[in-house]
Amino acid sequence: PKKPKKIGSYEDAPSRDAKETLNKWQQVKKGHGELGGSGLYMVLTAMRQLRKSPAEVEGELRSSLKGAQGEKLLGEVEALPAALLRDDAIEMLPPVLKLLQDFGRPADSSTYGALMAAQLRRRDLTGVSATAAMLSEEALTPKMHAILATAAAQRQKLEEALLHLAKLHPEPSGPCRVLSSSAAAQILALGQREQRAQEVVEQLQRLKVQPQEKTDNNELQRAVTTIKAYVKNKDLPSATGVFNRLKKSGVALRPQVYNCFLDACVQCGDIDASLSLFEEMKQLGFLDVVSYNTLLKGHLAAGRMADARNLVQEMSTQGLSANKVTYNELLNAKVAARDRQGMWTIVEEMLQAGLKANLITCSILLKSLTQHSAETDLARVMELINSLEEPIDEVLFSSIIEACIRIKKLDTLASFIARYKSKGLFKNISAPIFGAMIKAFGEAGQLHQVRDLWAQLQGHNVKPTAITIGCVVEALVINKQGEEAWQLVQDQLQYPDRKSMINTVVYSTVLKGFAVSKRIDKVLAVYKEMRNNSIACNTITYNTMLDACAKCSAMDKASVLLEDMREANIEPDIITYSTIIKGYCLTGDVDRAFSVLEEMKRDGHFTPDEIMYNSILDGCTKQRNVSEALRVLEEMKSSGIRPSNYTLSILVKLLGNARRLGQAMQMVEDLSTQNGLKPNIQVYTCLIHACFQNRRFERALGVYETMIKEGCHADEKFYAVLVRGCLQLHQPLKAIEVVKAAYKLDSSLPHGPRVVGVEGLDDLLNKIAKEEQDAAEALRSELQKRGLQNRSGWYNSARVTAGPSRERRRGRND
Repeated sequence: PKKPKKIGSYEDAPSRDAKETLNKWQQVKKGHGELGGSGLYMVLTAMRQLRKSPAEVEGELRSSLKGAQGEKLLGEVEALPAALLRDDAIEMLPPVLKLLQDFGRPADSSTYGALMAAQLRRRDLTGVSATAAMLSEEALTPKMHAILATAAAQRQKLEEALLHLAKLHPEPSGPCRVLSSSAAAQILALGQREQRAQEVVEQLQRLKVQPQEKTDNNELQRAVTTIKAYVKNKDLPSATGVFNRLKKSGVALRPQVYNCFLDACVQCGDIDASLSLFEEMKQLGFLDVVSYNTLLKGHLAAGRMADARNLVQEMSTQGLSANKVTYNELLNAKVAARDRQGMWTIVEEMLQAGLKANLITCSILLKSLTQHSAETDLARVMELINSLEEPIDEVLFSSIIEACIRIKKLDTLASFIARYKSKGLFKNISAPIFGAMIKAFGEAGQLHQVRDLWAQLQGHNVKPTAITIGCVVEALVINKQGEEAWQLVQDQLQYPDRKSMINTVVYSTVLKGFAVSKRIDKVLAVYKEMRNNSIACNTITYNTMLDACAKCSAMDKASVLLEDMREANIEPDIITYSTIIKGYCLTGDVDRAFSVLEEMKRDGHFTPDEIMYNSILDGCTKQRNVSEALRVLEEMKSSGIRPSNYTLSILVKLLGNARRLGQAMQMVEDLSTQNGLKPNIQVYTCLIHACFQNRRFERALGVYETMIKEGCHADEKFYAVLVRGCLQLHQPLKAIEVVKAAYKLDSSLPHGPRVVGVEGLDDLLNKIAKEEQDAAEALRSELQKRGLQNRSGWYNSARVTAGPSRERRRGRND
């Protein structure tokens, strides 16, 4: 099939008229007929349509002039230059002019001048020179010299441009008219780049021509935009190419363009290029405050603080004053270097210069604040914020919030929120920032703030994200408000645009809350709601529910959950198996726990870990099954799983209950030696308790002395067990010595390096008083005298120290 023509292209098929014109031309050359009118120009037009080159055109015309009709056609050729200039077909003009010269009919100088001007407009700089070369030096007019000077400048040929300027002369009554002010500006710009501006200025002054910037705002703006685009990708070579082409184009560059390229060099980390360009700008007189601040940023990014400081000094010698941007750049560098003293020095210099802190200054200072920052630092930053002349915007507002959360200064955050709540800033706070505040206040137990922030979010029509909803649900759950958290979730389901945000994670958090509070009924109700709302459950969801079954002794419900888990093709993980085993052990069904363990081993995806074995050992302890526990211990060791201090605690408790104190002592010694364990306070507490169970008072005191000697720190629970044991074996005076040791009073017993206290001391003192009233009262009096009692009761480690260790709360410690 015939391909469609390409419209408006030289690739179009030659028109029928063009072919007919050329056929007729061939007949005229042979002396048959005439072209008539502007026939020869029509021939040239037809040849252009056929994409004949200028050389081919010249050859065709030359051959015709040598024929029988040559003399007649020569007259028509002489008329061609005017027509070609009129229609801007200047590419055909040089061969026509050459032909006329060769046949002794040269065109007048105005034709050559017009051609050179047209070539300059087209930026055909080579053509300008070629046209001038067709004339003798004497034939070149002032207009031609002006064109040649401009073309030379655009070709970066300053010497040539100056030679042509020297051939020009001013008008008697004014400036040289043939040299435009824009052309003068181009030549001057080249002179400035080559440090020869003075020579150009002298010539222009002689010609009385005032250079005027040739401004092409569109071209400059395009170049600036392109440079910035390259800089985003750190492509400095391409940005440099754009800048250099712009310089060569003849457009007079403004300081703003230089500043843009200087910023490109700085952002791309080329400090040498930055310095070189900065010097060029200095020679051109283009430097301003923006230039200095940009190079300053480069020095600071390269860690050249001394150079940055020197640049600021140079700035002042040039009559330029450092502004807020200058000081903020210096300040940011000090903050990044964690130079607290230097940071505040910059702030003082800024204030002494009569410049007040702005929003950016305060945002930078907020970044410097950490949990280890001095209280005075926070106070000084807040003082600067309160003294701001401009209103706080949402960016700074968010920065203040983030800083307070980061440094855990929620009291400062709360007062800040209270102060600005009525100023309308909350409407500009994003949902993630609300979420961060809710999370922080939730972890701090400040439920009123959590609820207030959620109300603010709702009141300002801020659309929460799934994470924001997750934060408020988590905040309620960790503060034992599971019912409220569940209600909030149900409320969100009523909003069509929020329904998709109630996901597996949010529901799993609600489940966790009810699991912790041992509300198995609520756990199962939430699970049912999840299924009704087509919310997918994952392994974590099922593990949370299984943990609730274990804690609530509801393992009958666990089997249903496991079946649902299988139907949903959700694979159990190691935590799933561990939770099930723990659940059966807690209900005393150790056989089922063993069965699950064996099933897991057969499956081959997971191997038993210490937590699983400890759960089974704990189950054996509840059943007082020593032989089975010892068998599990051997299996544990043969599997390469090292017992921990928690394992030791379980075994000591088991053997103590079985009246095997000696075996318990030996077990601790052997396992500690074999596994590089250092018994912790939980192990020693169990050993002491076992000693008292077996009525071995002296042995208990020996364990205590060993513990102190080994540097193991006692806690208030340990001392309570020791005191109760003494009372159980009717040793009230020794119990008093234990209390004294706990509070670092004069005692016959050794003690640790700090005051620990005794858990439930009031009750224990009352029991001591039943056997040794005077001694008990004396002890109470001494404790009061030492300030170890307040209105709420006796001090113990829960008040004096950080309280029970995390390991004890979790029931294990290695």
